Amino acid sequence: MGEALVEYQLGHQAEAQRPLDKMLADPWARSNGSYQIAQVYAWQGEVDRAFEWLESAYQHHDAGLSYLKYDPLLRKVRADARYAALLKKMNLPAD
Repeated sequence: MGEALVEYQLGHQAEAQRPLDKMLADPWARSNGSYQIAQVYAWQGEVDRAFEWLESAYQHHDAGLSYLKYDPLLRKVRADARYAALLKKMNLPAD
């Protein structure tokens, strides 16, 4: 995941996509790494895809969700109404 974030930040789109594609191709990562996949999409500004994976993380009880309110990688999704809805669904106070 870290490689995807760094490569994206450096402006290397193709290089950023490769580690993400690897995660997406791995059935274990798809169910157990949903939160990490959401982080990558959020960092890249792909808000809709980030929320798809946050929902998957919620459905799979992904432990990464414990960082939801404080994760700097998710800053691009916090203004979206779906973020507040997810917090409510998780019985977490709104920001």
